[in-house]
Amino acid sequence: MIGGISAGIFLLFFFGIINPFRLNDSLQNITEYFFVLSFNNLDYIAISSIPIFGMLLNSKRNQFKTVDLIKDIFIIVLFVIITIVIGLYILTVIGKPTNPLIPQYLITEPFFLYSTLTIGVGIGLPFLILNRNKKWIK
Repeated sequence: MIGGISAGIFLLFFFGIINPFRLNDSLQNITEYFFVLSFNNLDYIAISSIPIFGMLLNSKRNQFKTVDLIKDIFIIVLFVIITIVIGLYILTVIGKPTNPLIPQYLITEPFFLYSTLTIGVGIGLPFLILNRNKKWIK
């Protein structure tokens, strides 16, 4: 069921029905920077696989509960949002153009898979921080 949900989310992203990256205009109004980011299918795969990673995080529990699965998925989403915000802040420092002819409000990615790496770090952090061993969870 989780695999079907992830595949459905990916198809919604792939066909353009849902675009999670349309917030660029709002970000420009808030931060006064225009983030020139390229999003590819790897970003869509990483975001749509969040329910699968939530299931993996939930698999360390003694008993399966749907409420705990939803909590784990929201924990991963929260960490992804936090790392994206931190990644955008880092971009404001390292992504400014060095050419004086290019406006300083244009921020670009330093390398091709920067956004995918940022999303991947956000997915991986809950596994590092939340150590779900059998002694801790009852």
